[in-house]
Amino acid sequence: MAFLFALTLAGAAPAHAGAAQPLDEALARAFPGARFETRTFALSVEDVRAVEARAHARCEPRLVTAYVARRGDTLAGAAWTDRRVIRTREAVLLLAVAPDTSLVRVDVLAFFEPPEYQPASRWLAQFLGRGSRKPLTPQRPVPFVAGVTLSSRAVNESARLALAWYEVLLAPQLAAQARDAAAKRPLGGGQP
Repeated sequence: MAFLFALTLAGAAPAHAGAAQPLDEALARAFPGARFETRTFALSVEDVRAVEARAHARCEPRLVTAYVARRGDTLAGAAWTDRRVIRTREAVLLLAVAPDTSLVRVDVLAFFEPPEYQPASRWLAQFLGRGSRKPLTPQRPVPFVAGVTLSSRAVNESARLALAWYEVLLAPQLAAQARDAAAKRPLGGGQP
């Protein structure tokens, strides 16, 4: 199954997949015109606890990758992939988070359940803007869709995990980098 997952992310679509799209194309749609750097995080027990507490969801992966998007020197956001079993088969989601910690895009990269269980793009669009200003919690999820309740629940959990990964793992790194860069600039901002 791991080999099949790798092929899907590389762009080869398995014949039985209800939806499959290459990761690079999904990233380009999430952050048009941005360049990407990857940052991989090996989660400690403390990291997992912090993410789960923030997301109110179980964080199964112990290794997560952020696709940090920049336009010039400006942070555009970061995207995360989450692979999970919906009913009996896997789905791979791309969740893009803006610097203000709100979701800017949710895409289905691969979906191995029957196509009738795949969330519609119109429903996925309800996640846009959810995050720090418009909380996404188990008590305030994007409403589930009748007939695809398990898929709805899975996407809600993945969205909360992506927001938590951003806040717990990536944001502190980015803040430290910004402080370091500011400390290296000459006082007054002028030329030496």
